[in-house]
Amino acid sequence: MIRNLAKFVVILSVACLVIGGGVAALYGVFKGNIERRELQNQKAAIQAVCPPGTDADLDHPIAGRPPDPIKGLDPEAVYAVRTYIGPVTVVDGRAQPTAYIAQGEAQGYSSVVKVMVSAKAEDFSVIRVVVLSQQETPGLGATVGETRSTWTLWQKLFGSSEPEAWVNTFLDQFRGKRVENFSEIHAITAATITSNATKRAVEQALERIREAVGASAAKDRV
Repeated sequence: MIRNLAKFVVILSVACLVIGGGVAALYGVFKGNIERRELQNQKAAIQAVCPPGTDADLDHPIAGRPPDPIKGLDPEAVYAVRTYIGPVTVVDGRAQPTAYIAQGEAQGYSSVVKVMVSAKAEDFSVIRVVVLSQQETPGLGATVGETRSTWTLWQKLFGSSEPEAWVNTFLDQFRGKRVENFSEIHAITAATITSNATKRAVEQALERIREAVGASAAKDRV
């Protein structure tokens, strides 16, 4: 009995080592592709929160480090957003920021909710929020990162003169609001914990922006 138990433990240990080694080897093979895909997704999120006619200056963040091909985006970085359409205020040969972008995160019900946020330069009110990642409960908290089309099935089949738009009724509530107005944002039904985590993540992003802008202004005055 003891001999059989020992044999079982040895076989199980060897199997675990083989499986673990195989997973590690596969990760090593695909690690570069995974990191590149993650960086692409992060840049796509930044582009998504940029107002029309603007670009984020990723190579010169006002806080944190520039993007790294291996490490990806610095989660604590803050980027200036500059407009190149219409009247532009130029100082020292560069268009002045019209907005800023930063990441934020907070613990939700079953995962960390990560967001990308853009805010107006003049009052730090939210322009747009997108969810970078989350692993919340499907059908409940997970809807925080889901969007739906404004088109009906008929419009999808036969087209429409109206442009198709994608909306998220929860995240869209943040637009135009400052932190002190977040109490007006209604939670997702049956997903209060996830909703509050998203609020805290957006608050963190806005606080990073506020601190980075303040530190940059103080540096310029010196």
